[in-house]
Amino acid sequence: MRYRVFLDTNVFIYAYEFHKSNSNKIIDLLNKGQIEAVISERVLKEVMAYFKKFYDKDMAATFRDYLLRTCTVVFSTDLKKEIKLYKNQIKDKDLEQLATVKKLGIKFLVSYDRDFENFEEYIIPKTFIKQLGLNPGKPEY
Repeated sequence: MRYRVFLDTNVFIYAYEFHKSNSNKIIDLLNKGQIEAVISERVLKEVMAYFKKFYDKDMAATFRDYLLRTCTVVFSTDLKKEIKLYKNQIKDKDLEQLATVKKLGIKFLVSYDRDFENFEEYIIPKTFIKQLGLNPGKPEY
C-alpha cells in the first residue's frame, strides 16, 4: 500500500544533512515512488530558504526543482477555511502544514516538530519507518 503523507521541512533538511537518518530513508521511499508526498507552500519556501542560507542559491534552486517534481504542493490560498479553523490551535509557523493535512485527510504528518504532538496525524520519522514495517535507524529524525 502506497501511503500519501505530508512531509514537513525538517524531513528534507535532516535527509540531506544526515545520510543515515530515518528522514533520509523516507526520502529514499519518495524517490522510489513507494510513498506519495504532499507539502505546503510554506514547506517549499522554508526548504529553499534553508539551503540558500546555509549553502547557496543554486542549491536552493535544486531543492525547489526537486520538491516541485516529486511532491504535491498545496498553496496557502487554497487553505483559507482550514487556516481559519485551526488558527488558535497551533503556532502560526505550523498552521499551513496542519491545514494541508486536515483539508486533504492525510493520515500521516511526518515531522520532528513537537508542536504537532496534539494532533493524531503527527508521527516522527523513526515511528513512520516502523509503521511501514522497515528497520529504523538510531536517530529519531
